[in-house]
Amino acid sequence: MKEYFRYFKWMYIVLGALALVLAALYVGHWGIAGMFHYERTNQSCTTKERVFDYGDVLTDQEEESLRRMIAKREQQTGCDIVLITLQESLKEYAREIEPGVHYDEFVRVYAERFYEDNQFGYDRANGDGILLVDNWYREDDGRIYTWLCTTGRVKDKYSDAAVDHILDNVYRYVERNPYRAYKTYINDFYHDMLGIQVFSIYVPGSVPWIVGLAAAVIFVICNRKSKKGDKTTTAVTYVAGMEPDFRVKEDRFLRKSVVTRKIQTSSGSGGGRSGGGGGRSHGGGGHSR
Repeated sequence: MKEYFRYFKWMYIVLGALALVLAALYVGHWGIAGMFHYERTNQSCTTKERVFDYGDVLTDQEEESLRRMIAKREQQTGCDIVLITLQESLKEYAREIEPGVHYDEFVRVYAERFYEDNQFGYDRANGDGILLVDNWYREDDGRIYTWLCTTGRVKDKYSDAAVDHILDNVYRYVERNPYRAYKTYINDFYHDMLGIQVFSIYVPGSVPWIVGLAAAVIFVICNRKSKKGDKTTTAVTYVAGMEPDFRVKEDRFLRKSVVTRKIQTSSGSGGGRSGGGGGRSHGGGGHSR
């Protein structure tokens, strides 16, 4: 047992330190969260509903669980949090409102109009809040589109990179587990608004296997090095007949050759993606799959 600990003690030390850090962070997290409790001041909102599963991708129990989570997170962030799933083409709807709008912004038009029609906003109508539209319908261009609409101080808080981050996390799970994906949306938003994004770190399920395999390889290597080496000489290695035979090898420096060559370099620029919200009141961005 002592031999195993000797080889892996550094790993135990690192894991122990990480556990202490995570424990401290979680304690700090609950302390910070307890400091925030906002009172709703928007009296104009037309609905108390926050989960609109028009696409029918959630069970009744999952919808109710998300509603309870949203109610809690809204009080902690002071923002309305809305989720919409769809299973229909938005082409005609969006182009009736904004003629010529591109496929990837059909969901943007829908999200912004839905937010405004229902007068969402925790502080006032069309005020602080966030809305996710996930349309499971495959449009004519063969893509499924999702849009994150930000309004009020959420729009000011979320950069393009922050929008991409939360949508990337949703897309990790949405195809195989929509409920988990939408929980991630709610919790990531909560963490972002409270400034504790560290708790949205994603750890792939393959990591424990990789760590275990690496530990096994390290142990095998260390264990082999600790064994006594094989003999490389014997009593007759340097004896030819009855006479000593010392094998002498000699390297001689003959010449030096140096070749210089000019390497041509070229410069260029990388590509990127565009995003952002449509009207003056909203921000956000979208993804497709």
